[in-house]
Amino acid sequence: MEGKGWSTRVDVDRADSARRSELLAASRRVFERMGYGAATVADITREAGVSRATFYVYFASKQEVFTVLAEQVRDAFLDAQALADIPADDVERVFRTTIGAYLDVVVDHLALITVLDHQALEDAELNALWSDIQARAVDRMARYLTRVSDDGLAPLDLAARPRSIALMSGGQTESFAALVNAGTVSRDEAVEEMLAIVLRAIGLR
Repeated sequence: MEGKGWSTRVDVDRADSARRSELLAASRRVFERMGYGAATVADITREAGVSRATFYVYFASKQEVFTVLAEQVRDAFLDAQALADIPADDVERVFRTTIGAYLDVVVDHLALITVLDHQALEDAELNALWSDIQARAVDRMARYLTRVSDDGLAPLDLAARPRSIALMSGGQTESFAALVNAGTVSRDEAVEEMLAIVLRAIGLR
C-alpha cells in the first residue's frame, strides 16, 4: 500500500514539476526556431541543458511534447473567450475585449502558431486539435452575432452572414499580430483598427 501511494505522489510531482515546465519552454523555443520536422529530442535537451534520459522521464516523444504545447495554445484561446460580466448588448465593449484578448494570445504564440499551421497539414491528430481551436472562436462569435441580431439587443446591419464575419475577424488577427511583433503598430492601435473593421461589418459604425 505504501509503495502505491509513493508512486502516485511521484506521478503528481512529475507532472507539476519545474523541470517539466523548463522542458516545455525549451521545446517551444526549438520548435519556433527550427520548425517541427527539423527539430530533434537532442536539440530540445541541448536547449534545456538536460540529458535525453531526463526528457523521457517527462515525455514519450517529440510528438508528445509538441502536442502538449498545442494544448497550451488551445487553453490560452479558451481563456481568451471568457467575458467577465460584460452585458451582451454592450457590443462594442464585447468586441474590444475579445479582440484584445485574442490578439494577445496570437502575439504571444505567433511563431508557434506558424509551426502548428504547417504541422497540422501532416498530422491528422494535430489537425483535429488545431481545427477545433480555430472553430471554437469562429462559432462563438457567430453565435453571439446571431443572438444580438435575433434578440434585438443592438441595431446590427450585418454586411455578411455571422459566420463569414467571424471568419474575417479571426483571419485579421494573425496579420495584425505580426505587425505588433514587428513593431509596426502598437497593441492598442491594432485592437482599435480591428475593432473598427468589425463594427463596420456589423453596421455599428
